[in-house]
Amino acid sequence: MIRYILSRLLIAVLLLWGLVTLSFALVSLLPGDPAVALLGEYATPADVARINAELGLDKPFVERYFDYLFRTLRGDLGTSFFTGSSVSEELWTRLPNTLVYLVPGLLLALVIGLGLGAMAAYRAGRFADRSFTVVVSILMAMPEFVLALLLLFIFYQQLQIAPAPLGMLSATDITPPKVTGWLPVDAVLAGQWGTLGSIFNRAGLLILTLGLFFAAPFGKTVRTGLLQILNSPQIEFAKACGLRPSQVFRYALTDVRGALMTYMVLLFAAALSGAAIVESVFSWPGVGGWSLDGVLKGDVPVIQGFVLVMGATSLLGYVILDALITLLDPRTRAIAAPSRRMREAAPAPAVAVAS
Repeated sequence: MIRYILSRLLIAVLLLWGLVTLSFALVSLLPGDPAVALLGEYATPADVARINAELGLDKPFVERYFDYLFRTLRGDLGTSFFTGSSVSEELWTRLPNTLVYLVPGLLLALVIGLGLGAMAAYRAGRFADRSFTVVVSILMAMPEFVLALLLLFIFYQQLQIAPAPLGMLSATDITPPKVTGWLPVDAVLAGQWGTLGSIFNRAGLLILTLGLFFAAPFGKTVRTGLLQILNSPQIEFAKACGLRPSQVFRYALTDVRGALMTYMVLLFAAALSGAAIVESVFSWPGVGGWSLDGVLKGDVPVIQGFVLVMGATSLLGYVILDALITLLDPRTRAIAAPSRRMREAAPAPAVAVAS
């Protein structure tokens, strides 16, 4: 098993190197000149040449690539062309602001999607299943930012029970002293519980937006996977042995957990990399809105840093997922084992049957 996990880590390292190379190449080939964006359209050729020399953009492509590669290995993602701030520090500060709403939002999507998807599979073909299909179709057809605007209209404009979408803190909240740079953690360290409560209160609609948006595809996946297993021969055998329907359904949920864990990691990667628009709707100072601003300005280090960190986070999630599935599923452990005899002895997919 250790050899299997180490092989996955090696593959992740190679993929990360490919990601670094691809992001550098694609961003370097983007149209436009950062020096012109900095100085304005009326900049003189001499000024443009001076800025390109200061930023190192006048060097050959290969030399710039190796400079970027070695700096990345040291953890240095460069500095923003427009603000002069360190990209690594900006990511370190803003990424927790995104996780404040991202993790609870995905957990909410997990609860809603698993509950409704399991109910729809259990009541397949009935009113509950048809209603679930209609709701899921509507949510999946609706863009994330449209859902965010709709929730704002309902809870902020009409019901007036949600705070204004103006960032993590209001004008009356006291900003905690900077210790870690992570606003919620600094609020806890300073004992400012009112500030911490305000942060999560203002993140409420963001959490609800993500929860509803990702609950739809997750619930659909749960329903599809459960229906396939419930119609499988092993389930028919379990029913023939006289097991109660609740027991059979519990075994089916156990058999589909690997697919659900995989889809959850995919949703996390999608939510993390696609947070830009929804953060812009709520004026949230997370990594998504910051990266979108960098893209609009043509800030090359910001774009490269965002792509690299998001890709590395996704790859790390996949490696952890492989390790968890290997630990939980004896079939995967047997297949991953170096021994041929253990691989041949790998049990076929089956549902546990109690006598």
